[in-house]
Amino acid sequence: MQNHLIPSEISWLSFNNCILDEAEDSNNLLYERIKFLAIHSSNLDEFFRVKIRKLLTKNSKKNTELLNKILAEVNLQQNKFGAIWKKSILPELAANNIVYYENQELAEEHLQEIEYYFKSIILSYIQVIYISINQPKTYFLNNRSLYFLVKLKDTSGNFNYAYLNIPSDKLDRFKQLQSQGDMHYIISIDTIIKNCLSLIFPSGKVVSCNAIKLNRDENYLIEDENSGDLIAKIEAKIEERKRGSSTRFLYDSNMDAETISVCKKTFRLKKDEMIKGGSHHNFYDLFKFPNPVKPNLQGANYPGIKHLPFESKKSVFEIIDKQNQLLHFPYQSYYYVLQFFNQAAINRNVLEIKITLYRISSQSLIANALISAAKNGKKVTVFVEVKARFDEYNNLFWSREMKNAGIKIIQSMPNLKVHAKVAMVTMKDKYGNKKYYNYLSTGNFNESTANIYSDFGFFTSEKKYTDDLKKVFAFLKTKKKAGAPKHILAAGFNMKEKLIELIDTEIENKKAGREAAVFLKVNGVDEKDIIDKLIEASRAGVEVTLIVRGIFTLLPGIKYATENIKIYRIVDMFLEHSRIYKFANNGEEKIYLSSADMLSRNLNRRIEVAFPLYDEKHIEEINTIIQLQLEDNTKRRTINNEGNNELEVLTADEPRRAQTEIYDWLAECNME
Repeated sequence: MQNHLIPSEISWLSFNNCILDEAEDSNNLLYERIKFLAIHSSNLDEFFRVKIRKLLTKNSKKNTELLNKILAEVNLQQNKFGAIWKKSILPELAANNIVYYENQELAEEHLQEIEYYFKSIILSYIQVIYISINQPKTYFLNNRSLYFLVKLKDTSGNFNYAYLNIPSDKLDRFKQLQSQGDMHYIISIDTIIKNCLSLIFPSGKVVSCNAIKLNRDENYLIEDENSGDLIAKIEAKIEERKRGSSTRFLYDSNMDAETISVCKKTFRLKKDEMIKGGSHHNFYDLFKFPNPVKPNLQGANYPGIKHLPFESKKSVFEIIDKQNQLLHFPYQSYYYVLQFFNQAAINRNVLEIKITLYRISSQSLIANALISAAKNGKKVTVFVEVKARFDEYNNLFWSREMKNAGIKIIQSMPNLKVHAKVAMVTMKDKYGNKKYYNYLSTGNFNESTANIYSDFGFFTSEKKYTDDLKKVFAFLKTKKKAGAPKHILAAGFNMKEKLIELIDTEIENKKAGREAAVFLKVNGVDEKDIIDKLIEASRAGVEVTLIVRGIFTLLPGIKYATENIKIYRIVDMFLEHSRIYKFANNGEEKIYLSSADMLSRNLNRRIEVAFPLYDEKHIEEINTIIQLQLEDNTKRRTINNEGNNELEVLTADEPRRAQTEIYDWLAECNME
């Protein structure tokens, strides 16, 4: 069934193109559109750091064709990005009395201000490296850092070259200058440096100054995870990653041929690694683009909605005892999760806390609550996944902090990543018996991302959840499986097999004339066995509906006799991160919320958890959210049988936007 698949890299790029569509959409407020440009740039930067190297190194006709297709699509998106910035964003900024200095002449009033800032602040961070073309020497560009390549002409008429850093890692990339009346001015430190080059090169004529940037491969493979010190190996690989092979050398498209040749030779680049760009790089710095007219031009504020059961004066544990609680982030406040751990830390009846941490906030309140719990005499066990890409340093830091506080730390299992987001609090009741309170989530224990990622959090003290979670935590501690969970699905135990069984049940029901349907909302789909089973279900007449944010390698459409498969994608102000599995089950529907995508890595090489919902109220809530997302006609894209995004063409119907409607619906629920 491989002809049903498209390359994951192409699918991912189609998602990133949706981000550009949002930046282009004039219905979004200006600074929301600037934010989407920052997201696109950040995403593309990560793409070249993790997904390209294998295509550059493994020469084959198939890889070459795919690489060419990728680079062609990237080029189209970069041109689209540039057009949005120059033809839409900059004019709209100007229309709102905000001037962004880029390539235009600077106002006389700002020249002294810029020079003062350069001499007093920027210059202290500048390092200049002169290039000796004819002498063998190693020149090194830091990964993701910004540089200028400067071409100089000396008094004898000879050309020389140098490169210097743009210290955006030390200073804010954008500086707001003194306003002039109602006009506001913003400039990048790149432009300031360009205007002050004569202060850096007083004895040579600057012929050209072009922006350059290098991405390096940030994947790493630990050959043997089962022997030796795994943490030491990870730390060594993180350091090694800083010197990874080049994957993308971005250079100013205005750079002349001779200077391009100098770059290629100096930095030992290959043709496929060199990509034309604009006069500025690292547009993910636009996340901090100043807004001198706040709060104008920014999106609406959506403060976290209260979850009324947790607003009583009772402890969170009393409330959970009374009824399971389901939270919807970021629509509802993440405060209640913090409250759960804070109360556990000081409650005299709490005996123990267990938790899995995948991506920890740099200023983690949860980690601090766990440290307080340990200092208050609680037994605390934390599994920290230090192989979480790009969060290794952060996770290692908190591992050390928590260990120093007396917390038992379990770090990274060989050949597995622990991606489950679960916690268990053990308490003694008034009779001295143990009582367990569990938290299961689709998203990380990270209060920062909880404000922008859509996720679910579930609190329960029911025995069926506790018994299953005990098996997961026991495995993390002992590396031995004491039987498969009975209610939750757990990758590493039974998740993939159970998912296939659930889809098989839908196939059997359809063939028997019973109600049958499959709905999956995930961030990615590429697991071959799951894809094959979904195709089998669709061909049996089962209606298969997917909402997939990112990678999907399954193509829908009559072209492949899979007309019963519908694939959608939602891109809006919040990152769609929650995972939902729903099966019609002949009218007795089954709904699971999960940390796992339908990706091979999640189902085959990770510990994940999907937890079922049994409460009718919670099932109704999830069904409402699913319905609102499927009725979205402004931010929901349909994926066609070529893998492209199609926005619905609005007719006379009223515009529908799922994320704002979910927020309004949850707010109204508090008023009923």
